[in-house]
Amino acid sequence: MARKSKNRSRNPYIVVFWEGESEQQYFMFIKDKFHEKTNLKIHNKKGTFDIARKSVGAKGVYKDDVDYIDEIWIVFDTEVDLRPKWQENWEIIKLLRKKCKNAKVRLLMTKGCIEYFFLLHYEKTAPMISTTVDKEKLLNILADDKHCPGYKKGDRITIWKIAENYITAIKNGEWSLNRVKDELATASNEDDKTKILYFTDSTFTNVHEVLAELEQSIN
Repeated sequence: MARKSKNRSRNPYIVVFWEGESEQQYFMFIKDKFHEKTNLKIHNKKGTFDIARKSVGAKGVYKDDVDYIDEIWIVFDTEVDLRPKWQENWEIIKLLRKKCKNAKVRLLMTKGCIEYFFLLHYEKTAPMISTTVDKEKLLNILADDKHCPGYKKGDRITIWKIAENYITAIKNGEWSLNRVKDELATASNEDDKTKILYFTDSTFTNVHEVLAELEQSIN
């Protein structure tokens, strides 16, 4: 993943925007794990699209870095409530691409709640996730004795313990995403694929894709 700059190699500069403290803690682990190969900047303020937009603006924290950012990751759960905001969010993506001309903007999405992605660190599963009860059930399963006892949202200790199983999450994430391959078959490019995943009712995650790339960088 290293890039060449003025005849010297540098690690990719990646900025991560996150929806909740659980995502933040997970990517803090990833930052620590891959620090020798990647300059992973976990944004210090909670938020996704609008926070990303402000961060590269005239008064933004990354205003002087826009030419050097290699990737922008926006990590969030797909919800029905988000669907009316698609066009607004896509305009922000286009703005980020315009401001950060060398950056690849990636939406790292999990259906319903991040606990589904976390559960893939232990097993292949794809339950329906459409209600608050569904999400609470997933959280309880994740916190049981077979998975990560004591898990709580935003808890560093348990989330870092989960993240240690990221290799399993890569394999199970591929399985999960492959379940929606028929829906994705209509996509003609990556942007189409992103939109389909943003709107799908199917249970899925694509967070594992960046983990697979990071893992490849150290092997």
